[in-house]
Amino acid sequence: MTIAIIGAGTLGPALAAEFASRGIDSRVISRGEPHNELPDGVAHVKADARDANALAKALSGATTVLQTSMPLYQNWAEEFPALQASVIAATEAAGGKLVLADNLYVYGAGDNGTITDGTAETPNTSKGRVRKAMADDALTAHREGRVEVALTRPSNYVGAQYEFTRQLLTDRARAGKAMQVFGRLDQPHSYSYVPDVARAMADVALADDAYGRAWILPTMDAITQRELCDTLWTGVGQEGPAKIQALRGTGMKVIGLFNPVVKASFEMLYEYDEPFVVHATDFTNRFGWNATPVAKALAETSQLALA
Repeated sequence: MTIAIIGAGTLGPALAAEFASRGIDSRVISRGEPHNELPDGVAHVKADARDANALAKALSGATTVLQTSMPLYQNWAEEFPALQASVIAATEAAGGKLVLADNLYVYGAGDNGTITDGTAETPNTSKGRVRKAMADDALTAHREGRVEVALTRPSNYVGAQYEFTRQLLTDRARAGKAMQVFGRLDQPHSYSYVPDVARAMADVALADDAYGRAWILPTMDAITQRELCDTLWTGVGQEGPAKIQALRGTGMKVIGLFNPVVKASFEMLYEYDEPFVVHATDFTNRFGWNATPVAKALAETSQLALA
């Protein structure tokens, strides 16, 4: 078995570490340098995933491909479908199976703020509609026999491996500055711990019966953003109430005039302004494990932030 991981942002290095922990060799393919350190022995191959021919060469010999790369957040509508089409074509040429890092945008706000395996795919945002079209295209490629495909759908990331956790939460908390979040502070929200996402994607990739469908991945028990910030604030050694800046409404729109990522995030505020609770029942029944407990995940995140 030969594993190829496309993308070296949050998930690429985490997946490489997960496969290494299982004694499985992998290589990471990306245009730029990895955001986090790769394990010893993991090769980094430079290739542009948007170029199907170049990517097919980089994937040569791979039996299983995990796709985690993405365009800039504000450019999804224009660039993401073509990127995925290139990845599918290159994986087909290489003769491998394909696991796609998807997300929960296809479900919109869910059923009264809850998302399960049975929730209808009714996206209510432009990025959600892009994601649904991409998922449909990928599963069509599977049904047509072009390439075996599985989709994996975590919730919003949290963890020391995630750039936004570091930049907006733990780094600011360590400096005694206000931690920054989007939306309201008092709504329950299910987060995905990055090591859990890597573990779950690896499980799906290695299971022959996991292909041909989308999997909601394990999420931690829902907490509010205030609870998240309070825990990380004390976890990095600060005392007293956590300093928190919650961006929403007019203030967020004003910042969005100068920050394209913030502007592109505005339509996703429903995830934080309303309950957003996720259950991964199918995955747990098939693979037999649940997400890392919140207290343990946030303690590990705080410890790594201090390292």
